[in-house]
Amino acid sequence: MKHTLETIARLAGVSRGTVSRVVNDMPGVKPHVRQKVQDIIEQTGYVPHPQARSLAGGTTGNIGVVAFSDNPDYLTHHIFYEVLQAIQADSAANDYDLLLFANRSSADQQYWKRIGTRRKVDGLVIMGEHIREEHLLFYRQLEIPFVLIGKRDFQKLPIACVTSDYHSGAFMATKHLIEQGKRRIVYIHGLRNMHHENARFSGYCEALEEAGIDVHPELVLAGNASREDASAELRRLIQEGHSFDAVFAANDLMAFGALEVLSQLQIDVPQEVAVVGYDDVQAAAYYSPPLTTVRQDKRRLGEEAMRMLLDMLKGRMAADEARTVVIESDLIVRDSG
Repeated sequence: MKHTLETIARLAGVSRGTVSRVVNDMPGVKPHVRQKVQDIIEQTGYVPHPQARSLAGGTTGNIGVVAFSDNPDYLTHHIFYEVLQAIQADSAANDYDLLLFANRSSADQQYWKRIGTRRKVDGLVIMGEHIREEHLLFYRQLEIPFVLIGKRDFQKLPIACVTSDYHSGAFMATKHLIEQGKRRIVYIHGLRNMHHENARFSGYCEALEEAGIDVHPELVLAGNASREDASAELRRLIQEGHSFDAVFAANDLMAFGALEVLSQLQIDVPQEVAVVGYDDVQAAAYYSPPLTTVRQDKRRLGEEAMRMLLDMLKGRMAADEARTVVIESDLIVRDSG
């Protein structure tokens, strides 16, 4: 059934004018009535006709960035804000305004649906470690074009995404350490069971295998993408008497945690233990010692995501096309390893 203002009004037991005021965020509606109408709009998937026509013509003039994360500080994340700068520059250059949607309080966990039902955006760039298939299916059903930053694989749901070449980056980092004569290389995991983390660990393992070095399970640590967890795990490894001569951390924050522990225990870096990180955040070049790391081209991640989204909005690419753009990474050698 195709819903209209009139059918929504009947379902909610209110007037057509009340529904119109709710749809357009106008005053003059009691809070409990507004919530009732919004719930029915979400349940029915209703799209107001004027806004639907605007969407079809590409005339809302807005592009949304959605960040799905359990971390309330996600918007300050070292990857997010550099990617966002590129998205903002390209959206402005193409006469679009940018709307930012991020994780909300526990009392407001349905905001991601209202992004679709209120239809205030022409398309979405979606980021974060907690993107779920139901999010993407919902936007696809409402015919809102979207592009993901970060690779995801969902069965029966073709997705356009842009990602760094994590496997190659980790391979380069590990091979660099091996070329420095290192043989017992600690690997500190980020968030497990994510595409990018699986790819990084695969690159680490491949470099060891190529050099004829076994992967030692005791040297694979659960850092959980956290500086504190990485520090605690490396300290535990040292206290248990395990020997190692290098550390490869799956992000720079965990590498900083490793450097702190080694410094506190007066273990020389890089002579006794070399340390390599991943991402090349701004602080990496100014740390003590300056951190050797794999540089993600974070601006290009944002630029390529915007390029694909604009292609969708201008009809040069189908909104349901499966396409993955892979951005190469570079090894930046500094003093830590």
